[in-house]
Amino acid sequence: MRWDAEIYDSAKSPQTDAGMELIEMASVKASDSILDIGCGTGWLTCELARLAHNGRVMGIDPSPEMVNKAKETTTSFGNISLMQTPAQKMDFKDEFDIVYSNSALQWVKEQEDVIVRSFKALRKNGRIAVQLPAKDFCWAMMENIHSAISALGLESKYKKMESPWRFPLKEEMEGFLKNAGFTKINSFYRDYTLLFENINDVLDWGVSAGLRPFLAPLSEKKQERFKYAFAMGFENYRTEKGIEFSFRRLFAFGEK
Repeated sequence: MRWDAEIYDSAKSPQTDAGMELIEMASVKASDSILDIGCGTGWLTCELARLAHNGRVMGIDPSPEMVNKAKETTTSFGNISLMQTPAQKMDFKDEFDIVYSNSALQWVKEQEDVIVRSFKALRKNGRIAVQLPAKDFCWAMMENIHSAISALGLESKYKKMESPWRFPLKEEMEGFLKNAGFTKINSFYRDYTLLFENINDVLDWGVSAGLRPFLAPLSEKKQERFKYAFAMGFENYRTEKGIEFSFRRLFAFGEK
């Protein structure tokens, strides 16, 4: 699946706010060496590098579009390196003080393996800090995806489609970390309220990430109809503040 890095960057991005929280919780030190799994367009990689100004940050992402955009974003930082590779194929050994991953592991089906690889990548006493959407993370989004499919009569198109994501329960993530060898494990859910000014902002947010697997099988004309049907469903979530709905995220931490 190709990513449009420009759209991803320009969309209002609530996951960036959660990523900043994750950075704060990771307690980054000036000399830390950090692996950023799923670095995307590099904005949070820059924040990690700013904090670890006497250390280094390695950002990895499977998308060439994202890595190319990240090269532009991070050009002023001398302590950032980038690599185009999926997390499932990373092969680092005892190199990092922190493994950080914000809103990326939901796209990885082999999460247990990635956690094991993360453990191997860390030095002794290294830490892992991850955040991803929780299971049943956003009823509003899924409700409107299914409504759009139904309204356009596309049920047969998606009948055999597997979920593009994997959302572990808190207990599952704790098991992944424990089995990999991590200790001092701490995981929890955090609920957010997403607020958008208008339908176009909601659509930009959807198209930038979550809608992409559902748009990919469609012609350009059907994509536009799908996006319209999806976006208009959010009128049901309009309040006096704007378009408002809930979103749950899973945070998890551990130490080697």
